[in-house]
Amino acid sequence: MTVSSTTTKKSANGDGSNDTFPYDFKIFDDDDITVVIRTDSTGAEATKTKTTHYTVTGVGSASGGNVVFTSGNIPVSGETVVLLRNTARTQLTDYVANDPFPAESHEDALDKLTLITQELEEEIGRSLKVSQTNIIATSEFTDDATARANKVLGFDGSGDLQVTAGKVDTITSSVSAVSAGGTPTASATYTASSGALALAFGLVTGNTGATGNTGPTGAAGSNAGLALTFSNSTSDADPGGGKLAFNNGTISSATVIFIDDNDDNGVDISTFVQSWDDVSNATARGIVLVTKEGTASTYAMFKITGSVTNASGYSKVTVTHVVSNGTFSNDDGITVQFSYSGADASATSLAGGFTASALCTITTADNTTQLILESTDADATEGPRLDLRRNSASPADDDVLGTIRYKGENDASEDIVYAEIEAQAKDVSDGTEDSELRFFVRRAGDLREAMMLGPTSVVFNEAGADVDVRFETTGESSAFSLDAGNDTAAMTVPLTITTADNSTQLTLKSTDADASAGPRFDLTRDSSSPADGDNLGRIRYMFDNDAAEQTEGVRLDAVLTDASDGTEDVSYVLSTRAGGSVGERIRIDSDGLKFNGDTAAANGLDDYEEGTWTPVGNAASGGNPTFTVSSAHYTRIGRNVHVTAILTDVNTTGTTSNQVFRIGGLPYTPDTADTFGSVVTSLIDMDNVNSSVVMADASENVLTFFNQRHNQGGATPQLGRTNIDHQHIIDDESDFYFSITYITNQ
Repeated sequence: MTVSSTTTKKSANGDGSNDTFPYDFKIFDDDDITVVIRTDSTGAEATKTKTTHYTVTGVGSASGGNVVFTSGNIPVSGETVVLLRNTARTQLTDYVANDPFPAESHEDALDKLTLITQELEEEIGRSLKVSQTNIIATSEFTDDATARANKVLGFDGSGDLQVTAGKVDTITSSVSAVSAGGTPTASATYTASSGALALAFGLVTGNTGATGNTGPTGAAGSNAGLALTFSNSTSDADPGGGKLAFNNGTISSATVIFIDDNDDNGVDISTFVQSWDDVSNATARGIVLVTKEGTASTYAMFKITGSVTNASGYSKVTVTHVVSNGTFSNDDGITVQFSYSGADASATSLAGGFTASALCTITTADNTTQLILESTDADATEGPRLDLRRNSASPADDDVLGTIRYKGENDASEDIVYAEIEAQAKDVSDGTEDSELRFFVRRAGDLREAMMLGPTSVVFNEAGADVDVRFETTGESSAFSLDAGNDTAAMTVPLTITTADNSTQLTLKSTDADASAGPRFDLTRDSSSPADGDNLGRIRYMFDNDAAEQTEGVRLDAVLTDASDGTEDVSYVLSTRAGGSVGERIRIDSDGLKFNGDTAAANGLDDYEEGTWTPVGNAASGGNPTFTVSSAHYTRIGRNVHVTAILTDVNTTGTTSNQVFRIGGLPYTPDTADTFGSVVTSLIDMDNVNSSVVMADASENVLTFFNQRHNQGGATPQLGRTNIDHQHIIDDESDFYFSITYITNQ
């Protein structure tokens, strides 16, 4: 092909749904394209990974193809997808001498060179460079990373690149006064190591002007407070508009002040007056000072010792006389001032801090907060802080650094520590300090340690008390629990143990030295209504397939097939995945072992056994033959019994010669007659022997030996069976090698 386009890059906007983005340039390999996602709001760029984030189509096509993003990686709104051609900088075309000229591959190689040139041109186009008419001696600099730290790239006196100090991270300024008539100053100090630029300015102070003439004395101001008029009435009634009266003509004996709802100017003051009893103070809720206008020496001071009553048109204030001087006449102008008392045990602000060298007690008569530590600092550093400091001149290991105790009285009026938090220095060595934090609670009259946070461990219930531990979740009240009295733990939520390697994830270990089973792993189906067919538990072997799907590979099930008390039956089923689906492979139940989903009772393999047996001569009558047993083995699988034996040096001396050679001592009794096996004999005195056969005789529980021989006596050859009698055996020379499989019902 020819390369007529210079396009090396495509970009498009994401929308959260479109997963396919086209490119219109040729690539030779799906690794020859770089996919970058740019976050528009921040300019952050992320280069994506092929297969993990996207796949590529159209490799080798002159018109290009598509980049298809995988599920979960589709670009969203606010992201820009940039596709950059990035041809591998390799030359893989090989020209073989004397071969026909490879025009197509040669053209591909030329195309590849052109593509690489275009990509380099695109990269160069994004770089900083001088114009064609400019001259720069060198664009290189030799400063390493340490030398370049906190510096900027600039130009020297010749206009060449250099690394120089000048990076400014912070700017501070200060202003100082220059005496009148002086010269203003300005300076700048730059610290290259930190990038700090400090600006200092000196400003000239102006001359002090002349002192002006003293102005005239102002008129005397009135006392601050409520402007009222005194009434000499002592009746419990509204004293009149803008007036105040006492309930006794003798000021020192007055216990109630009557105050109209309005002042002299007609302004409603009732809400203010009725707030004078808002403070809880057993001694005084506030102080009232009544002063005669123009005569400051005539006054009366009272403390408010009771409630303020809202009467019709006026307020009644309960007071106690404190001090007074002079007398008030009817219609005297007066001012009334009021100040609140502090509440009983009210909070005290210690803005300047305080130091105490003795016990401090804060007492309240109610449940209000007694101590507040408040920080108004706006930075991210911790605050407020409470320090308990053990300022020892000789600190030592195991020093108790401080204790917080929660105390109260018991029903015998004894002062009891009900809970305690204690900090202890375990190691005071400089640089290796260790500490412990212990939490104590009172149980059954004793203060017991509940939790310890130490340098190497976190311990709950250190003293081993019978105290259970329980963790709750939003759905389970006992998601995880420890029964201290029974030394057991229980969990009612799923547990996942994850490791990043192939190390063991769960170990059950028993250190018991007896012969009982241990450790044990129990799967318990604690059903309130057990029934036949209940699945008692399942163990699954899971894996991820190549589509990243969690897939079941092997399954082990225990199925309750009979829940009846005394006759319980359980089946154990092994299933494996084959061809994409899970199927039963092995079942173990009361019938035995079954395969591939077969549940028929008759097909259960219920026995397997291997062993040796002892063959013995067993003639129907007369003496029994003898022999040497070189080997004799059997294997039983279900009802099938397979026996083998090697008998050497057979001797029939003293036996009846026409008795058939028979072997007894079988490990299991045959159940079916005429079951045959093979025999190899040596040194048997018989003619026309084709082969030897052994037969299991169910009626006699023996093996009978005979020869399959060719009968040549007739016109037509016949096959017949002839017993191997004792007379056919050559004493101490005949040998029998045989095997047979038969059925037994034992």
